[in-house]
Amino acid sequence: MLNYFRINDPYRLIIIFALLLLIRLPYLISSNWHTIPELSWMIVGERMNEGALLYTDIWDDIGPLSAWVYKIIDYAFGRSQLALQVIGLLLFCVQAFKVSQIALKHKIFNEINYLPTFFYALLGLVFFNIITLSPQMMGLTFILISFNSLSSHIETRFKTDGNLLNMGLYVGIASLFFFPFILMILVHIIALLFFTNTIKRRYLLLLYGLVIPLIICWLYYVWQGKSHDLFVNFFYSSFYSENLNYLDFNTILLVFGATIILFSLSAFKIMSGLGFTIFQLRIQKTMIIATLVTLMIWAFFTDKDGYDLIMFLPWISYFLTRFFLSIRKNLKRELSFLVYFISVITIYLAITYNWFTIRNIIKTDTLIVNTNINAAMYEGKKILVLGPDIQPYFFGKQATPYFNWGISKNQLQNLNYYDNLEAIDKNIRSDQPEFIIDQISLAPELFEKIPLLGAEYKMINSGLYQRIQSNN
Repeated sequence: MLNYFRINDPYRLIIIFALLLLIRLPYLISSNWHTIPELSWMIVGERMNEGALLYTDIWDDIGPLSAWVYKIIDYAFGRSQLALQVIGLLLFCVQAFKVSQIALKHKIFNEINYLPTFFYALLGLVFFNIITLSPQMMGLTFILISFNSLSSHIETRFKTDGNLLNMGLYVGIASLFFFPFILMILVHIIALLFFTNTIKRRYLLLLYGLVIPLIICWLYYVWQGKSHDLFVNFFYSSFYSENLNYLDFNTILLVFGATIILFSLSAFKIMSGLGFTIFQLRIQKTMIIATLVTLMIWAFFTDKDGYDLIMFLPWISYFLTRFFLSIRKNLKRELSFLVYFISVITIYLAITYNWFTIRNIIKTDTLIVNTNINAAMYEGKKILVLGPDIQPYFFGKQATPYFNWGISKNQLQNLNYYDNLEAIDKNIRSDQPEFIIDQISLAPELFEKIPLLGAEYKMINSGLYQRIQSNN
């Protein structure tokens, strides 16, 4: 099977994408896989189409370009998880093609093949929600374009000022989808320092390209008079807000353990330097640096969800290709690959169909929206959730700026400051909810501090408050 994709035939890519679609089909047609992160992205798009200004009227740390994409999707399809899945699958196929295009263009391997595309597609099945239109997936597209420019520079084919500027520009654009991607500029700086003779002036061009998209974004919010909201809710919160950690360490080892082992073995072989040209060694070492930077981003600045793992896929797909190509005996290579292939597909299908009750092991209940919640009272109504669990928004419409609890709690849980109380009263009344769902017993203290607001709500159930009147 592995030898089939070693043949230089671009039409083999169609086979890869067809197999990927076939395997993903049960997940695409199922209505039981609404995930909490996808719900969050859809709500942001929905609120922006209602006229809300990101970071001011809806508090979240999502990248502005990601939010605009979700706004467009909501405008075209409404609150549709299927749209996120289908568009995400198409973009994933483009990325899978791109990784092989980079490898072929720069002769990263000693033979022409499409194995990086095949492994990229296979790695997308390591966990069920890797292939969805996440901010990480969208930003990664520009990281790949930037890496292509970096490879050209290391290869000395394209050492121009414009190429350095483009590298930084693409990383800057990626950071407007997912801000921690800005750290990927470290990969470029380290590679340029150790593997090229780039002059100092061009490092400034790299950084100049990096900040151009950020400056344009900042100027837009300056024009809106909301630059402080951009700084607090995007630039600052992207690095300092609390991570949710949907998947625990045991789950990640279960679904990604075999891949980690093969990656480590391949990286160890590369460090020996045997059988590679100088350029190939430089590119492969750059990929190791990229993997380490990605690991730092994943460890400190993500929610440890399946879709976060896509950040590793380009680098690991190259190393898996290198690992299996390094096995000289054909039978041993094919059997090794078959074992790995079957293990990935088995885990993917086991999660999809809950074989061996595997969902109890990986605890998907923390990730998937519980659609069996009794939400008849507030279904389709404007609601405010006081707490970290946004699942009620699956049934109701999000109201007020207080959406991302990691950001909102800094104001809502500091009720001893008059400025906070004034801002809370103003923000709630600007888009007043019909129901307040209190998950952390905050409402009694809030209503005590703001009695006029409290007089407009009555508790109808434990943690559920309904608006009864308006004093305006």
